[in-house]
Amino acid sequence: MTKTALSRILIFTTTISLAACAHTSTGAVSRTTQADVSQTRNVDILHTSVTRTVLPNGITVLVIPRPVVPVVSFRIGIRAGSSQDPEGQYGLSDLTASLLDRGTQKHDALSIFRAIDSSGGGLDAQSGRDLTTVSGKVLTEDLEPLFSLAAEMVQTPTFPEEDFQKNQQMALAELTDEKDHPGPVARTLLYKKMMGKGPYGHPESGTIRTVSKLKRSDILSFYRKWYTPDRTIITFSGDISNEKALALVKREFGSWKNREGSNQTRSMNKTHWGNGGKTYLIDREDLAQTTVLMGLPGISRKDPLFYNALVMNQLVGGTTTSRLNHVIRQKMGLVYYIYSGLDAERHRGPFFVSFQTHAENTAKVIKETRIQLQKSARSTPDSKEVTAVKKNLLGSFPFRMDSDDRIASLLLFIENYSLGIDYFTDYPQKISEVTPDSVKSAAQTLIHTSSLTTVIAGPLSKMSGVTGQEIKP
Repeated sequence: MTKTALSRILIFTTTISLAACAHTSTGAVSRTTQADVSQTRNVDILHTSVTRTVLPNGITVLVIPRPVVPVVSFRIGIRAGSSQDPEGQYGLSDLTASLLDRGTQKHDALSIFRAIDSSGGGLDAQSGRDLTTVSGKVLTEDLEPLFSLAAEMVQTPTFPEEDFQKNQQMALAELTDEKDHPGPVARTLLYKKMMGKGPYGHPESGTIRTVSKLKRSDILSFYRKWYTPDRTIITFSGDISNEKALALVKREFGSWKNREGSNQTRSMNKTHWGNGGKTYLIDREDLAQTTVLMGLPGISRKDPLFYNALVMNQLVGGTTTSRLNHVIRQKMGLVYYIYSGLDAERHRGPFFVSFQTHAENTAKVIKETRIQLQKSARSTPDSKEVTAVKKNLLGSFPFRMDSDDRIASLLLFIENYSLGIDYFTDYPQKISEVTPDSVKSAAQTLIHTSSLTTVIAGPLSKMSGVTGQEIKP
């Protein structure tokens, strides 16, 4: 299923009539019997605490009790995203996630939907680059049956052939529709040219060519390989204690065993960043405007440079008052929008700039964007600007925790990126430590305009001063 520019929510599907895809003992391996390993930290900003526990089978559980209202939000994250898609099978993780709620060994799809409706809560799933996430929210009194259902979906899905074919056709229809939108097409080409066949070099939803070739047996193989307890993170926030959350997880997931060859990783070291400095053109004569993306090799979320790069990005193009917005949009009036982004995940993603403009202004905006990027790398930002950005980042931090849903997602984020449960104090501290000089250093490390990879999608006949290699997507 395709994702929009913001995010996309897929319904959890599960229907797998093969016991081999379930948590059976066949081919399973047991970890050495051991006690739970737990850590607890105060979370002063929420007036509560967070506890992280690793169970004997490898499942990691994070809990933040907030008995304000009788509601609990939970997330079940499996480290099985599009970065695990085999070469030539792009879109496999996405299609697998879309089938989790189409049946389990105990319930068919209709029974699952009825159970979700009767709970008054919700269950859904989405597959991202590094993680497939099952999201649930429900009244405290109905948590146990809904969480039990979610556990079934993760451990014993049946992936019925009929539903596989339906979801495959829906995915292909969405991919076909996406071809009409220059933004996603340009983004797909940029990532492909920058990262090639690496884990992040293909769209999460795959391509028409790769998705059309997928078979149900591919779903089963992917599930067996990647859906294991030692790759699973479960988080809770709301009206639940750590003790109750652990008891619930142990009851529903305690017998789930790892299989031989689990906990495999696909190293980003195999990605060879493409030779920068090239421009690629996608001709869309039906459009009056162009969509442009310009990218440079970036950093991972764990990179020590991250917080300095985060502030740098905000100054360059991450806010409406940033350099790119102020000069190119507000003063020159050349673009509909322009922004920069730092795609820092478990592995390195690009630092990029995206904008849309009238076709005849394309070359002028690209030139000015390069100028502003060069200035960012050469000059030390004003201390007042840096202070303002830091204040904005620190001020917005609590809003990432203004609901149990957001907290449960934040806990999953923290664990997935190995940021540690001290994150709630580390984040403000590390933002506070950023200085104008450290921002300049980050810009000098990341911004090399001669290495920019540029993708332009629009009516080539209406552009002047634009050259590059034309690509037919």
